[in-house]
Amino acid sequence: MTIKKVRLADAEILRALAERTFRDAWQDENEPEAFEQYCREHFSTEAAKTELAAPDTEFYFAEINGEPVAYLKLNRNKHPDKLPDDTEPTGGYSGNALQLERIYVLQSAQSQGLGAELLRFTEQRARETGATWIWLSVWQKSPRTIKFYERNGFSIFGVETFWVGDDPQPDWLMRKRIGGDQC
Repeated sequence: MTIKKVRLADAEILRALAERTFRDAWQDENEPEAFEQYCREHFSTEAAKTELAAPDTEFYFAEINGEPVAYLKLNRNKHPDKLPDDTEPTGGYSGNALQLERIYVLQSAQSQGLGAELLRFTEQRARETGATWIWLSVWQKSPRTIKFYERNGFSIFGVETFWVGDDPQPDWLMRKRIGGDQC
């Protein structure tokens, strides 16, 4: 597997991979009309180009034999609405954060360690950008995904809502400290 940065010229490839993996992961778990509306709004080539052009956003493909089989989206300088800090009794911490907004792997490439490799790459990018922790959100109805992040050192620190149409879907906020003690 190789990991390469997604370029603006790759917008249509990114769009297609993002939509396919999102549909594979969540379509059966959502109300069809709201899900289709969400896909129309979020998986256009123009939307992909806009996201790729954002100054603090990075996309990467994971490729096998030159073909993208997974992707991730990282956001620098973005924090959850409720940012933990060192004064919290729950062991929060402050510092620069890197958000892992998306990590998706084609179904045909799952269970081959690609997700763990992409997490290691994310940790490397966090160190390179001076981030002291990584955070993400994951649907509470996805125990397999939650366990994956927990196995890789992430812990729950809060809740936020992800909207698919008018369907509020509670997500766990999870984090991992980079370097030093884990929280």
